[in-house]
Amino acid sequence: MPLQRLRGLSTFKRGFASTFTLDVLARAMSAMTLVLLLRALPVDGFAFVILLLSIGQFMGSAATGGLRMRYVRIQAERVSRESDEPSSFYLTLRGGIVLIVAAGALGFLGATALDVGTPEERAVMALIATAYTLGHASIELSAVHYQAHVAFVKAGVLIWLRSFVQFLFAVGATAGLLKTGTAVGAAFAIGVMCVAVATAGPPAWATRKSTVDREGRFGFGRESAALTLFSIATAGRAYINIFLVAALLDDTAVTVYGTATRYISVVMGPVPALMTVMRVRTAQSDMVDSHETQLRLMVDWARRSLVPLIVALGAAAIAAPFVIPLIDEGKYPDTVPVFEIMLVMAFAQLMTLPNPSLLLTQNRYSTLAWVDATVVVVNVLLALAVASHFGVIGIVVVAALVTVGQVCAVTYLAAHPPKGTAGAPAAPLSEGLEEHPESAVRDP
Repeated sequence: MPLQRLRGLSTFKRGFASTFTLDVLARAMSAMTLVLLLRALPVDGFAFVILLLSIGQFMGSAATGGLRMRYVRIQAERVSRESDEPSSFYLTLRGGIVLIVAAGALGFLGATALDVGTPEERAVMALIATAYTLGHASIELSAVHYQAHVAFVKAGVLIWLRSFVQFLFAVGATAGLLKTGTAVGAAFAIGVMCVAVATAGPPAWATRKSTVDREGRFGFGRESAALTLFSIATAGRAYINIFLVAALLDDTAVTVYGTATRYISVVMGPVPALMTVMRVRTAQSDMVDSHETQLRLMVDWARRSLVPLIVALGAAAIAAPFVIPLIDEGKYPDTVPVFEIMLVMAFAQLMTLPNPSLLLTQNRYSTLAWVDATVVVVNVLLALAVASHFGVIGIVVVAALVTVGQVCAVTYLAAHPPKGTAGAPAAPLSEGLEEHPESAVRDP
């Protein structure tokens, strides 16, 4: 038993190291893409690309994030319990495609009803954003598939490849081959779709006849609905502010906020790797079966993270006034304070990183969804109140305040599960699975 635990621990440590390394490379590629486009495109063109990326990531997270979470949670626990049942990759991919296309159509109809832009502009944005989202979300599902099987290197390579393709098109924009934001956005969509077909196609074809874990007549049941609601709320919390800035302020404010967001994503480089490993780790059988193990993870993480986070984020805050003006040539001075305020949000999220995953382990999807939905409503109301007086700075201050409130609420809820939650695996995950006391690791 101790040897098995040691192997499991070393596996997740190796998984974090490989995922973190590849994620840093992918984010460095994204940062270089941002710098190249910032210098190559006019303000309106760059704002278009920022909005496209934000819309694509928001739509992908909102529409298919719940399906991916269900897939990785079920598949990771199944692997840890050494089940030989096939995966539901094809069903999950198909369900995500339907939801994304529906979301794109609704977005187009909503923009038409609100008379946003010209008919041609609406059609172009809807088409490009939907295509980009389909590719982006399909690659994410492929990565999640490998993560569930603890094949972290394969998953990281897929994410890096997506960033690399976008970097190549940014080089083309710098060379004058792509001269507008629309052209760059269309190139991004085509390139990402090609990567998606190459990566998601084989596992989808291999599992096209599988009916395991199917919910309801159309493959979308209560659990998927609850997780999708949670994903919509979470995506809204993550992306609502860029849309508020775009609706309430001007292109310069969009560029400031969007650029600061990209910078903060570089600073928070370890987070996707940590979340990837944490999502799989908290789905292992020992964590599912014991709340004491969950609580120990929360406490140990916060205790070990405090000092390194203060040092790292403090250094980023000190360096920002010197580094950022060198990157944007001083065009957007408000980017510095916006970035520094976002560091407060980063600190709160990093200190409590395992806690949302633990709520998912406890099957408290609706609770997590209601917390995030409340945060979105409060965020919108406060942002509307401060935007006209304080501009983009006011909106990011509001975002920081509600983020701190959200992580505090999630931490309290994860530490105090309702009676009967701890000590027993979730019924839908345990039916038909052979019980094993320890976790096992296998590649697909």
